[in-house]
Amino acid sequence: MALLTIEGEKEMLFLLKVEVKQMPQMPVKDFLGYVIKEWEYFSRYQRRGKIVAGGKLSGRRGAAAIIDAESNEEVEEIVAKLPLFPFFTDIEITPLVPMEKALQDTRRIHSLMK
Repeated sequence: MALLTIEGEKEMLFLLKVEVKQMPQMPVKDFLGYVIKEWEYFSRYQRRGKIVAGGKLSGRRGAAAIIDAESNEEVEEIVAKLPLFPFFTDIEITPLVPMEKALQDTRRIHSLMK
C-alpha cells in the first residue's frame, strides 16, 4: 500500500472498476432505478471528497472511480454499500501510488544508478 504524506495527511488512492456483465433477472426499468441510485451514491461520495474522479465505462455496463480512503477497510465499506453491489460480476480494487510519490521514487532510483 502506498502512502504519501502531504502536509501531515496520509492519502491512499484506489482504482475501483466494477462491471455487470450479465443483466439480472428483473425488468430493465427496475434495473435502471438501481443505476440511478448508484450514480447518486457516486455523486455524494464525490462531494465528500472520497471519490476523486470517475465515470461510466464506455460501451459497457460498468464504472470506474478513484477513491481516496484512509484504509482498505474503508474502500471495501464504500464498495459494499454501492446500490449495484449485489449485481456486480467483476469488482477490481487496485491500490495506487500517487503521481508525486511515483516521481519521487523514480528520481531516487535514477540517482542511485551509475
